[in-house]
Amino acid sequence: MKNRQYVSRLILKKSSKFLNISIALFAFSLMLISLFLTSFFNQYLQIKRDFLDNSNIHIIEISVFNEEQMTRELNFSDLSNIKSLIASTKPHINVSGINLYQLNFGIEDNNDNIYFLYGVDDAGARFIDADGLEKDVLYSKKLIGEKTQLNIPIVKIEDGGLSSNDIIKVDFVNNTNVPEKTPFTLYETVSDQTYVSFLTYKSLIEKIYNIPWDEFVRRYNKENEFGIQAIYKIYLYIDDIKNVETVAKIVNDNGYATNFTFKSFDNFENSIKNTIFISAFLIFIVFLFTSSYIVLSFNSYLKVQQKDMGILKHHRYSNQRIKKIYSSNVNRIFILMSVFIIIFIFAITYLLLSEDVIKYFIIISTSVLIPLCIINRIISCILLNKYVKLDILELTKTNKEFE
Repeated sequence: MKNRQYVSRLILKKSSKFLNISIALFAFSLMLISLFLTSFFNQYLQIKRDFLDNSNIHIIEISVFNEEQMTRELNFSDLSNIKSLIASTKPHINVSGINLYQLNFGIEDNNDNIYFLYGVDDAGARFIDADGLEKDVLYSKKLIGEKTQLNIPIVKIEDGGLSSNDIIKVDFVNNTNVPEKTPFTLYETVSDQTYVSFLTYKSLIEKIYNIPWDEFVRRYNKENEFGIQAIYKIYLYIDDIKNVETVAKIVNDNGYATNFTFKSFDNFENSIKNTIFISAFLIFIVFLFTSSYIVLSFNSYLKVQQKDMGILKHHRYSNQRIKKIYSSNVNRIFILMSVFIIIFIFAITYLLLSEDVIKYFIIISTSVLIPLCIINRIISCILLNKYVKLDILELTKTNKEFE
């Protein structure tokens, strides 16, 4: 064993400068490929944050309904009508609808601060608080203290219009843990709104107008006599981002005014696919060229080593022993190269990626090391066997190539 290791080291010292340069170039190409893959995943994560995981991109805002050259405010029937339109036209598209309610008159607290309250359907509560919205809780960043007491007006509907002479005091818990941006403020000039749950909004309506909620909805849809625009906006959340533009067109063609952020997804998707294809093709070409180059370099190196193999055979070394001597050298080179590449990949993934570092470190390392192992096997098993199997006379023929 020690004798074989000693012979291996002697032979390794005889490696030509040409082989050493080839190994260095191959290692450099692997570094470039690793860097390119890391940059690619960094761009993917950025796109994922900005588009795929960004709720705003999946949202369509609906503000009014246009009919016969007239515009009307949204009512409680519109959301179900919109869902029916989508289901009848594109039943495979998964859409959830959200009503955003409002009390578009100010409500004072005991310090004369004025609040404009917005009620959020249960389907949209997650955009305000991941745990859902609770009853009798105010959600806004501008709230001060733990609780707020609001003076809720009691509105009477009379022949002459609306009047309010009485108030009731209602206590609310304050929650300031609200995201900076939500889908409900995407097109608003004032982003700091005060939200309440649907149950809270429903309870306030029943207190203010002294009327059951179902009766309020029926009369609002028939002829709004309450002096408010109860349905402020409707929001549609589309699970698959590529269907946003399709849904917006269906809704818009049926009279509803829409706003949505991301248009021309097909162009964007095609651009991404083309980028991925070109990137993968370039990586493949670089890797194929450098892999072929390193295999040919080792082939030339082994050809130069023919005489030494012949001498070893003359000293009664078996084919298996000679193969072990040379394969150990090849393996040593590839192990050192692998360790270096792994360290390099870890460094660049740690520096360039902002999330899932370990996950992408494993993916990139595997993508580089598996082909590296295949090349190692090609050299150790196929090329080396070709020379080891030659007899002494063929091995000791004079060969001036690369000497």
